[in-house]
Amino acid sequence: MHLLTVEWHSPQNPTGKVFTWNELEIIAEACRSRDCLAVTDEVYEHITYDNVKHVTLSLLPGMQQRTIITSSVSKTFGVTGWRIGWAIANPIVASAIRNIHVKLTDSAPAPFQEAALTALSSGPDYFESLRRDYESKRDYSIQLLTGIGFQIRFKPQGSFFLFAELPESSPLSDVGASLALTDPKTKVAFLTLIIPCLLVLMVQVEYVKHLIEQAGVVAVPGRGFFHFNSVSSESEESLSACHDYQKRYIRFAFCKSSATLEAAAQGLSELVDTKGCLNLPPPCKTDT
Repeated sequence: MHLLTVEWHSPQNPTGKVFTWNELEIIAEACRSRDCLAVTDEVYEHITYDNVKHVTLSLLPGMQQRTIITSSVSKTFGVTGWRIGWAIANPIVASAIRNIHVKLTDSAPAPFQEAALTALSSGPDYFESLRRDYESKRDYSIQLLTGIGFQIRFKPQGSFFLFAELPESSPLSDVGASLALTDPKTKVAFLTLIIPCLLVLMVQVEYVKHLIEQAGVVAVPGRGFFHFNSVSSESEESLSACHDYQKRYIRFAFCKSSATLEAAAQGLSELVDTKGCLNLPPPCKTDT
């Protein structure tokens, strides 16, 4: 017997996309037609913006018995280190999950369980305050990043991440392509599936490293959030497809105090030159 599952999370990490009922219906239909279970990560369910509402996949027709809802107190209550979470499923699946959980971790620390119970008993005012606070920080962070050249292709509807494209003025933007095509003797090797993607990752890591060292701002390279389909190693399009598809994205988190976000803004502003270009070494390109 083969068990097929689909893993799904909304609001989504890293883009902050909140999937609509109609979009979820596509997933639900795929599960029903293929007799699949759906494992949903709904850890950001209370963190949505602009009056966008989270919809759980289990509400769609035929999905209550097929859906395993997973969540935790980590994001909603700011206790990511506690590792307190849960799964909600039909009785048969829930029993199987319980048996596996007992053998792997036994149980979560009792004090954390008590604290989680108290947190989950919070009234609606807490969740609304949380939403407003993060929405304000989202808007502040978008204004900050776009003001120094980052491009935000999708304004987050939920979660507390921004998936930002490196400024076009950055000289690091073409590092992957130039390295791969410089030496004809190694051209074929560079045009395999693995090496080009590693080069793109190197670009992102290098940029993130500079942000940490120069501005004290930490971001996460975006390469790990993409899926890259295999292409022919004989085609030069292999590298460009990998490079273009991933668009040099990095992820920022704005789940910080206002003081921390202001300090980040100050650190970044000190690297902006007279033409408004984020000036990371080597110096960024500007129009002459």
